[in-house]
Amino acid sequence: MSEAVPALTALLARRHPETIRLGLTPVRRLLSRLGNPQRALTVVHVAGTNGKGSVIAFLEAICLAAGIPVAAFTSPHLARFNERIRINRVEISDEALESVLSQTLALDPNEETTFFELTTAAALLHLARLKPFGRPERRGGQPPGIVLLETGLGGRLDATNVVKPRLSVITALGVDHADYLGHSLAGIAREKAGILKPGVAAVAAPGGGEPDRVVTGVANRLRVALALAGREFGFAAPSGPEAVNGSWRFRDREGRLFLPAPSLPGRHQYANAALAVAAARMLGRLGYPMPAAALRAGVAQAVWPGRLEYFPGVPPVWLDGAHNPQAVWALVRFLRERNAQDASADGASRPTALVFSVLNNKDGAAMARQLATVVQRVFTVPCGGSRGRTPQELIDLWRGLAPGVTACADTRQALDAARRAVTPGGRVVVAGSLFLVGEARSLLC
Repeated sequence: MSEAVPALTALLARRHPETIRLGLTPVRRLLSRLGNPQRALTVVHVAGTNGKGSVIAFLEAICLAAGIPVAAFTSPHLARFNERIRINRVEISDEALESVLSQTLALDPNEETTFFELTTAAALLHLARLKPFGRPERRGGQPPGIVLLETGLGGRLDATNVVKPRLSVITALGVDHADYLGHSLAGIAREKAGILKPGVAAVAAPGGGEPDRVVTGVANRLRVALALAGREFGFAAPSGPEAVNGSWRFRDREGRLFLPAPSLPGRHQYANAALAVAAARMLGRLGYPMPAAALRAGVAQAVWPGRLEYFPGVPPVWLDGAHNPQAVWALVRFLRERNAQDASADGASRPTALVFSVLNNKDGAAMARQLATVVQRVFTVPCGGSRGRTPQELIDLWRGLAPGVTACADTRQALDAARRAVTPGGRVVVAGSLFLVGEARSLLC
């Protein structure tokens, strides 16, 4: 890695170590200085509480299978800042990242913008300069490539909400970042629906109930053509004979599709894959051909590191970025299903050791209560700097929930201890914080 890249990212972190600010004026000002690169891009804008990254991973794979140039801006990264900006699933080079970060920082001499605002502007500037994505004269007569843009927090006032997208996508909603977005699902839905724009088509799977009603109401008010899960599209997860190979059915107004099992593990990924397929079919109606073969290939070939990612060994290790109660529930369901499959296969139990950490703005108590139903040993490790919980706070979360809880000094120690604690046939799970998963992944890769 170029020595300048970590120095530049460290400079960003030092200038804005903990700041989260909702509002668009500073980033708009910076983008204006950069020549408003966002106006040159064809964007699919993705907001939601859970599943944003997975939906983007499926869409990325579908576009590649369809021969459509595709770029993605996601956050946070696990190990390298370069992960945040991908072109045709290849991370931005150190040289390009150094160049665009330097230029963006130079146009913010008074430190008006936050870490996320700066990195969003840098990503948009870089992508607008690339031949498949930028202005017509830079595309050489080719149709524009698609930029998949993930919100950082919320939607209405998120720094990414400076674009007029070609398509808006809203994933599953739940309570997260309550200190900024509140505890009301209706209020959270209004914030996420803030990415909807008049005349811009949208696809959404908020989760039913009040979130669906709020998103639909905003869409109606803005006269947005909305495809809503359970209404304009739906899916049937595999059961019976189909469960053997994971094949499943998707339907929308264009008809039915039989699709292969999603490449990303976990039953919740069928819902994410269905939302991505619905979005791809909407892009097809907007002029981007999406043949059924590309949809099938994309569902089967998506890659999203750190989300139920499997590392073989004795014992094997699963990494999962679940960092709120809704995501943890999906992990718990996955582990229960694995336990049932193991018991069905040979009648043996598979003890699970958990390496766990959680930031202080998350509902760690709810996460621990859920995880306690599927793990036998817990190894806690502080991470996330001042945003993380102290060793004692982590231990306190598990008081009375698990028979064996051990505080570890760092991720390596916790992984080693968890591996030693698992009897033959067991597994280690790392979850609770993307900071933790990133550190563990660096040790395992």
